Amino acid sequence: MEIEELVKKNLIDDSTLNLENRKIGSEGAKKLAEMEILTNVVNLELGENNLGDDGVVALCESPYLTRLKVLNLKSNGITADGAKALAASSNFSRLDQLILKFNRIGEEGAKVIADSEILSQLTTLDLFRNQIGPGGTRAIKTSKNLTRVSRVRLD
Repeated sequence: MEIEELVKKNLIDDSTLNLENRKIGSEGAKKLAEMEILTNVVNLELGENNLGDDGVVALCESPYLTRLKVLNLKSNGITADGAKALAASSNFSRLDQLILKFNRIGEEGAKVIADSEILSQLTTLDLFRNQIGPGGTRAIKTSKNLTRVSRVRLD
């Protein structure tokens, strides 16, 4: 099924898009990032889609994904490079919830997220099974930027 058709079938009230486990890959994410219909989306569920870092970068650069409050990217093969893109993208300055469980951001990715001023509005952060290690855990728990986080799940 084409990405355009998937979006039309799964876009609820112009504000929630659930494409979890649709295996859209990085190419699907790139097409998604170019869709103006996503301008009002605040909840984007993209878990289990094999997006990889390239797909994440495309979402980070999208001119249409600037209102997101919830972003679920679980199980997408995201590494520290994808975490760096997320942490630096002004698209995500309104994010309340960031779900990255079952990826591979590692300690480096956790530290970048912890240092991100852009992600300072987060109240929920899920980094379960990301191999962030003790250094990444410490960075998240002591972050001066993630002071609003009240729900956190680490390795």
